[in-house]
Amino acid sequence: MEKNKKILLIIFIITLVVRLVLAFSIPNLTYESYYHLRHVEHIKETGTPLFQDPLSYGGREVLFLPFFHYLMAFFDLFLPTIVITKIIPNILIALITITSYFTAKKITKNETASLLSSLITGFLPILFFTNSFTVETLSLPLTFLTIYAFMNINSKKHLYLYVISFLLLSLTSFSAFLVLIGFGIYLLLSKIENKKTNKAEVEVIIFSLFFFLWVQFLFFKSSFIRKGISFIWQNIPSNIISEYFPTFSIPQALLLVSIIPVLTGAYIVYNSLFHLKNQKAFLLISFVIATTIFTWLKLIMFKQSLAFFGVILAILFASFYNDMETYFNKTKLSGYNRIILPVTVLLLLLSTVIPAISSALQQDTPTNEEIEAYRWLKDHTPKESGVLTTLEEGHLVTYFSQRKNMMDNQFRMVKDVEKRAKDINALFTTPFQTLALDLLQEYNLRYVVFTPSAKEKYGITKINYATRNCFEPIFKGESKIYLVKCEIKRVK
Repeated sequence: MEKNKKILLIIFIITLVVRLVLAFSIPNLTYESYYHLRHVEHIKETGTPLFQDPLSYGGREVLFLPFFHYLMAFFDLFLPTIVITKIIPNILIALITITSYFTAKKITKNETASLLSSLITGFLPILFFTNSFTVETLSLPLTFLTIYAFMNINSKKHLYLYVISFLLLSLTSFSAFLVLIGFGIYLLLSKIENKKTNKAEVEVIIFSLFFFLWVQFLFFKSSFIRKGISFIWQNIPSNIISEYFPTFSIPQALLLVSIIPVLTGAYIVYNSLFHLKNQKAFLLISFVIATTIFTWLKLIMFKQSLAFFGVILAILFASFYNDMETYFNKTKLSGYNRIILPVTVLLLLLSTVIPAISSALQQDTPTNEEIEAYRWLKDHTPKESGVLTTLEEGHLVTYFSQRKNMMDNQFRMVKDVEKRAKDINALFTTPFQTLALDLLQEYNLRYVVFTPSAKEKYGITKINYATRNCFEPIFKGESKIYLVKCEIKRVK
């Protein structure tokens, strides 16, 4: 194995080891992970996706692209749960270091610069969601594998690789649409600048577009018929939409993506747009533009867009380093060439590794004590019971307690999602017992779970209306569970 490939392997292994150490130092998964784990286990048991969910929102239709869940269900047949939830997702994300290397090498032909891109990708803080068992852990690697294969579309083996990766991406995530828009912008700008486009590129883009539309129609036909084009906005309630699409923050972006890739990437984007000296770099910049458009239109979550930006900027760093080396060689600064690499590596490690570890340690996960409370509900409550929790903890109810929740973060296809979002907040903040009982009765909720996470979210120390005559404490500890004993009688 040649030296550079050994270094690339070392970067991959170090990235993976650091991710796994952090993943296992945090005992539990992120809240949304339990939604996906539940669907994986259902496919393992039945062979079919859980499109009719009897527990989420008290019972509803769920629409999603199932490839991620089928893939993990396959691994779940012969591997322990901890392997499929913590090890496999981190392997998938760590593999982006390899894709980044080959993509950067295709653009620059510079081995050292490409290895630096791989190093940046491996320790991007925005990618250090080490305890996340979500679709993004597969869709992100597939997205960049698709882009790399497209760059080499004239090669037969890369054409096959492109077809396979894009087909799987289309069955995994809406990110496939982002890729298509990036291709479209690439073709449009190439036309404007009178750049010759490859016939094979145009053909595979057209094929990809029709396949993607067919897949979306296959899985989301009913949603499209009911909601029209608005179904792509995911039905997020207006009172919490700022949590999913926050106002753009430069300090936050610099922290999550790292300052060096952001600054060098901005330079390369500007340079490429106005000089267009590298067609392959221009393709990546088309994806930067596409991601910007998607973020502005609120078609992609803020953190997902930052993850996509981060990897692209990490790859584009190779162009910056290559230009910097060329500049030093052409000037009287050539004597400093020997120190460029060690200084660059040191700066990259300081600006990425520490924020990455900090990002991983700050993941929002339930505590062991909170999970114990939800497991207790499964063993001590009737199967058809409804349970009030915060929106984020809704998946803990359906996974650990196997009971009906009032709400979770899967909003698509829920008709009264705006009202539920308003009412769930009222149930944790109102001082009026009659209002609370009326809402609990309306949603058939027999139990109320009050955890430290709920206290932190709403800034309260207790549920003000939970008096003993109507709310019996049946589980005590850091988390409390109340049985609702009263009901509102309506006089006709």
